[in-house]
Amino acid sequence: MAGASLTLARLRRDRLMIWCWLPLGGLAMFVVVKVWHLVAGEPPQALYSTLDVLWIAVTFSLIWRRSSSRCPRCDHRLLRAFPWMSLKKVQCGVCGYEIPEGRN
Repeated sequence: MAGASLTLARLRRDRLMIWCWLPLGGLAMFVVVKVWHLVAGEPPQALYSTLDVLWIAVTFSLIWRRSSSRCPRCDHRLLRAFPWMSLKKVQCGVCGYEIPEGRN
């Protein structure tokens, strides 16, 4: 994604998607295990491990998608603390570039 098209509104939507994924992904894992249990009996340990790894991989990929964003002026990483940082005003610490508000 180009840095110029990154807006605060997009960052807020992406952060909401991450915070929704955390409980919904956990719920999906629970449902998969329960369905497996009903259909085929006790799930193998590998299923638990695979679901855990997939949940973690999706979580980290959603975070990395934005925390790797670069400043369009100086190529400095803008969002090192995304999604935990405040999104009231995001500004490059090197050159001062400020991400525009955008549309909600």
